[in-house]
Amino acid sequence: MKLRIPSPAMAVASLALFVALGGTGIAAVNYARNAGAVDGRSAVKASTTTTSAAGRLVATNATGTDKGRIPSKFLAGVPKATTFGAAVDVTDNATGAAAPLGTAPGIGTLTASCIDQDQKPGSEDPQTTITLTNSSGTTINLAKRIGGGNAAVVAHPANTVQTLTVGGSNTFELHAQNRGLDLVIDGVVRQDGRGTAAASCLFYGTFVVVG
Repeated sequence: MKLRIPSPAMAVASLALFVALGGTGIAAVNYARNAGAVDGRSAVKASTTTTSAAGRLVATNATGTDKGRIPSKFLAGVPKATTFGAAVDVTDNATGAAAPLGTAPGIGTLTASCIDQDQKPGSEDPQTTITLTNSSGTTINLAKRIGGGNAAVVAHPANTVQTLTVGGSNTFELHAQNRGLDLVIDGVVRQDGRGTAAASCLFYGTFVVVG
């Protein structure tokens, strides 16, 4: 049986078919490689920084209480709210270590300490000191208030602290502002066990950052 030399038309048709099939394979590889991408830009993780995410898609949280949700740091003009909470036992006749409650970048850090006002051994009387440390590098504006009292409005210089002293169970508020960034802290102090050897302080509340 003789093998025929394909005609020029057949050769051209065969070459076109080969190229078409090869192109389909390349397209399939590219599709698999870029699956889930838009305009060739793959989504970044929810834990990435806003700088790294610029111009790209952002994935939702993969775990945690916000699983399936986009972190609020990627949403412009949306207040960013977090909660804080800590329970501290009173140290008899001493000032307890400061408990960290939260940090607001661009403004500062909030802590609380539980102090024993009663100097009699074995009898504790808790007092709470709320402290805001200005770590912004510049002077910020601050309003602070305990319960339903009048607010004290002050300038808060960089690298200094402002305190609130809470002598019993009560609420407190702080409103700090720095160059268009606002931090509103709404907190509660509960003090238990006055006059006993096992007094304690409980702190809880919310941080709301806008800007």
